[in-house]
Order: sequence, then C-alpha cells, then structure tokens
Amino acid sequence: MTFFYIAKAIGFASPTILSIGISIGLYQFNRINNMHKSILLYMVLMLGVDLASRFLGSSGNNLIVLPIFSLIELSFFVFFYNKYLLSQPNKILIGMGVAGALFIVAEILQYFVFNTLNVKQFQPYAKVADNFIVIIMALVFFYQKMNSYSETKWDNFKLNIAILVFFTFNTIIFLPFNFLINESSGVKHYFWIGNLIMVLLFYIYLTSLIWKNGRVKQVS
Repeated sequence: MTFFYIAKAIGFASPTILSIGISIGLYQFNRINNMHKSILLYMVLMLGVDLASRFLGSSGNNLIVLPIFSLIELSFFVFFYNKYLLSQPNKILIGMGVAGALFIVAEILQYFVFNTLNVKQFQPYAKVADNFIVIIMALVFFYQKMNSYSETKWDNFKLNIAILVFFTFNTIIFLPFNFLINESSGVKHYFWIGNLIMVLLFYIYLTSLIWKNGRVKQVS
C-alpha cells in the first residue's frame, strides 16, 4: 500500500469517526449531561465543516473553509470553557474570544472579499489565533483548579489536558501554513498526515467521553 493510499484512508477516517461519535451521542442523548451534549454539538459542527471542505475541494478551492472553521471552533470553545470548565465565566477570556473572532472575520474579508486570492501568498493566521486563545483558556483552567483540586473533577482535568495537547500540536502545524500548501517536495504530506492522526485521536477521545458518560447515567 503506497503512502498516497494510506493518507487517503486516514483522511476518510475522520468523517467516519465523527459519524460514529455522533451516532453514539444521539443514541444516548437523554442519558448524557449538558457538557457532553455540547461535545456532541462540537462533533456535529466538525463533521459539517469536514463535508463542506470535501465538497468545495472537489469543485474548486476550499481554502475559505479554514478561517470559517477557525471562527466556528473558537466560538465553541469560548462558550464551552466559560460554561462548563472554568469556575466562572471569565470576562477577559470572553473579550479575547471576541477579539479573535473579529480578527478571523477581518482575515476572511481581506483574503476572500477585498482581494483576489493568491494561493502563493496565502498565509492566514485564523487557525493560529483560534489555537492560541484555546491554549490560553486551557492554561487558565489549570491555574484556577490547582488550588481547588477535586477527585470528582478528574475527568475535566483529562479533557483539558487533551485539548491543550491537541491545540498546541495543531498550532505548530499551522504556523507555516503557506509552506504546507506550496511546498513541492512532498515533505508537507508528512505534516498533514501527522495532523490528521492527532485529529483522529482527539475525535476518538471525545467519542469515548460521550459513550462513558451515557453508560454512567445508564448504570445509575
């Protein structure tokens, strides 16, 4: 099996895992709590973005999906952290989220409305801004919880660690975005494969959280 077919198989695994996770979430919808329903919503949003990216990619240029995806993801995690993970809503983090969202909207306008898109010069920082703000929220979570650690909240710690690791790795991948879409030697494919594997592992972890939460409610 060639590298191309391995990459293609990994690429198609993403919507498959998301679909499985969504199916599990819908099946156990009445048994999972509100936080895990929000995780289910995130997976639905990610599947929608994934399918939209594939559709636009098959019919032309799908680069606009990246900043739109970043805007959706940032909005979700600002809501998710302030609603479920942080001790109380943090106005500074909410303000950072709003500023990040405005930056992403401005970048969308810059690249896709006011200027003609030039792929050779396309270097968006929407995903980096998205990742950076999520990483800050994850670190604030640790800062808030270190002095009030509770054994019953260990699952939240594990979720936060997974988010922090995933978005830190994602930031490293997306910083040289222009290189990754214009590099011609084939090295970029290894970066994308590495990123895809991390995405799959993250989706599998979220799916396991939904399944476990539904099982706990079922047993109780």
